[in-house]
Amino acid sequence: MSNLSIEAKVGVFVVIGMIILGYMSMRLGKLGFKMDKGYEVHIYFDSASGLEEDVPVEIAGVEVGRVRKILLEDGKALVILRIDSNVKLRKDVKASIRSRGILGDKYVVLIQGSPAAPLIEPDGRIVSTVSTTDLESLMNVLGEVAENISNLTRSFANVMGGEKGEASLRSIVDSMKSVAETLDRTVQENNEELVKIIANLSEFSATINEISSKINKGKGSIGKLINEEDTVERLNGTLASLKEITEKINRGEGSLGKLINEEETVENINSTLTSINDYMQKQESFRTYLDYRGEYLFDSEEVKSYLTLRIQPRADKYYLLQVVDDPGGVESETDITTTTNGVTTTEHIEKNEKNEIKFSAQIAKRYYDLGLRGGIFESTGGFAFDYYLFKDRLTLSVEAFDFDSDSNAHLKFKADFTPLKHLYITTGFDDFISDEGNESFFIGAGINFLDEDLKTILSNLPF
Repeated sequence: MSNLSIEAKVGVFVVIGMIILGYMSMRLGKLGFKMDKGYEVHIYFDSASGLEEDVPVEIAGVEVGRVRKILLEDGKALVILRIDSNVKLRKDVKASIRSRGILGDKYVVLIQGSPAAPLIEPDGRIVSTVSTTDLESLMNVLGEVAENISNLTRSFANVMGGEKGEASLRSIVDSMKSVAETLDRTVQENNEELVKIIANLSEFSATINEISSKINKGKGSIGKLINEEDTVERLNGTLASLKEITEKINRGEGSLGKLINEEETVENINSTLTSINDYMQKQESFRTYLDYRGEYLFDSEEVKSYLTLRIQPRADKYYLLQVVDDPGGVESETDITTTTNGVTTTEHIEKNEKNEIKFSAQIAKRYYDLGLRGGIFESTGGFAFDYYLFKDRLTLSVEAFDFDSDSNAHLKFKADFTPLKHLYITTGFDDFISDEGNESFFIGAGINFLDEDLKTILSNLPF
């Protein structure tokens, strides 16, 4: 080496450096001598947006190949993968395109299937793909959600905006405050009653203790009956006689024994008792209610009255018949056509009949705390939802009826609270989406009676 010239030495070091540099470049770029080994598989994606060639293919976070080529075929993205020869893919493997973070590079992820599934041959196809949501699609969905929220906010502002809307909202808030105060007052009254009940129970317990003490000391008739030996012997003799009679009955001796031990007689008696029991249960569950309620309408300063008959055959089902005295009346429109001297004229007449009597006939079904009603509401078709709270003492209702194509439907919200057994108070907002100026906040009260209450009242009347 010492005999080499300086130029030869420099040339040797340059060659060695180039060999080392080339080897390191191939190792760092994953273009080593083993690059040509492996096999190719094909995948069809609906979209390969953002995916580039020569990006990693991973299974469980471990790189097992690279993306070799991306092509367009029949309107879909054909992605060709080169998989390491030591990695075996099953035919039920799933493929998806993912990104590292929100703005990171995209790569292909494979999820192995069942070990019992057959292997994919070289140049085979991965059939199952998992769709992924990219950032652009997510932003589009968020944009649609934001637009819907904006439309909803604009609609609410149109309904509640202005002085009239603010006044209506203020009325509703005041009404809810009044209801809350009534509820609080009722709870306070019940607390006092509960204290009295506890005190009565304490006194009753003390009385029972005193009676038990006297009996144990042999005082009184019961005490003597229990503590005197002669009385105990007589009772034992009576019990022995009863035991003897019972044994005879069990053996089928005597008329009573035959009656009890004959299977046919027992079956007939049981069948009769079952029928009587079923009939009595139906009679006990059948209820009839008579109800009157009046609602003061703040907008028109008039009272709307309801007289209701509710027939309830079961606890979860009832029928409702109702007569309604509506101060708003019923509006009717008529076109009268007349012909005079060959000239035809048409006159349009609008008429509003005040204090019109309307009728309702509905059927209702209850599911736990939710009730559904349907049928005729104030002489038009409709339906309603009822929600029961506080053991049915508070009922929230929404009614929808009078679906006329020329005007908005009649929507009514009400809340009925029963502080006393037969008396209840009501409040709400009637026809609150009316386009004819009929919306009105109301407050009122009602009284109802069960059929048993009506029998008691009628029996005490002086006829």
